Amino acid sequence: MKVLLLNPPGRRVYIRDYLCSKTTKSNYLFHPIDLVVLSGTVAAEHDVRVLDCMAEALTVEAAEARIEAFAPEAIVSLVGAVSWPEDRAFLARQAARGRRIAALGDVLHEHSERRLAEEPWLELALHDFSNADVVRWLARDEGALEEATARRADGSIERVRRGTRKGAFRVPTPRHELFPRRGYRFSFARREPFATLLTDYGCPYPCTFCVIGTLGFKTRSVEDALAEVDHVRSLGIHELFFLDQTFGVVKQRALELCRGLALRRDLSWTAFTRPDTADDQLLAAMRGAGCHTVILGVESADDARLAAYRKGYDVAAVRDGFRRVKRHGLRTVGTFIVGLPEEDAGSLRRTLELAVELDLDFLSLNMAVPRFGTPFRRQAIELGLCGEDDLVMDQGGADAFLPTKHLGRAEMLALKKEMVRRFYLRPRYLLRRLSSAASPGELARQAREGLALLRRNV
Repeated sequence: MKVLLLNPPGRRVYIRDYLCSKTTKSNYLFHPIDLVVLSGTVAAEHDVRVLDCMAEALTVEAAEARIEAFAPEAIVSLVGAVSWPEDRAFLARQAARGRRIAALGDVLHEHSERRLAEEPWLELALHDFSNADVVRWLARDEGALEEATARRADGSIERVRRGTRKGAFRVPTPRHELFPRRGYRFSFARREPFATLLTDYGCPYPCTFCVIGTLGFKTRSVEDALAEVDHVRSLGIHELFFLDQTFGVVKQRALELCRGLALRRDLSWTAFTRPDTADDQLLAAMRGAGCHTVILGVESADDARLAAYRKGYDVAAVRDGFRRVKRHGLRTVGTFIVGLPEEDAGSLRRTLELAVELDLDFLSLNMAVPRFGTPFRRQAIELGLCGEDDLVMDQGGADAFLPTKHLGRAEMLALKKEMVRRFYLRPRYLLRRLSSAASPGELARQAREGLALLRRNV
């Protein structure tokens, strides 16, 4: 069967990825990991193509022309809360041309039966891209689905929940060569092109604002992960972005993976981890395997807030973690959530003070949004900060996000933009950024990303 994996076009640069959606905060755009993983699964049995309209900057008309040229029988598409009106209109037109449509994204993660009832063009909502449900759907074997919401032949709609949420999973090696060679941009990459990989699925931590912690937690074997790395290397790509939510959460597995990566001797990469996970043994192994940048969640400068949102560590642990990372010569990215219900101007000031104290190489500020299926969404609804039917939300801050108990949306956004400017426009910081670039190409990318970030925060 001819199957298209689609990241739809849009008015803005949307990131639809891993049951989240947002606008890009600067200029970055990495490979949508859902489609990356599904590419191997679908290609094992079908003639598959990938059309990433975000990476190729395609208009609606150009995207439709490309789809007509391939003439797929089925489309598996990303959708997002941040782009839902555009996505549903585009996909409804494809369904009207006789194509079967499956979709996955944050807007389908909650109340999926209602979504399918409202959208007659949609046959299937995928809730887990690490299994073979997409192949079962293509074969019209709905009775074998594990984690999906399906429209049956008789018109009935059923949410199926019988998949494995813990343990191991296997997928055929993703087909990275199907994705555009150009168009993806990553702020922390040392060189281009780069590839985005996933060696585990979900997250074992219960942070209340994060949807990925609601998915369970499964790991791929180190052997399978390294086979994918070698496939990427065969394409001439040696820069990697591991999108695992916490690299090293299963420590011995991470050390084994690092040993395998180190043997390749030609890789450089970035990964997420946690301040309390990044011990000296893990960091030494990561550095020896080619890691150059570590992204760590800080989220807040307030211990009570970290406890309330179930982060599992305090600010002292954050400080210790960042000190260890720097001691091993790795660049640091600190991620913060701003705009939680308790936020006021004073707490934002303390957040900026902590970011400066930690001497971050990069600061990432994310607006608090009520992700579908999260405890934080229920809390925001109970507090009257959002409604049950509010769909559009954007942690990048370009569109809808939450007010707080003390700050309206406009004031919240203005303060967030001020924090970005105050952090990145410090003369000492700018000098360090200029002097730390490893090559003229990296310096050019840093300048491009920095200018894009500042344009969005003036």
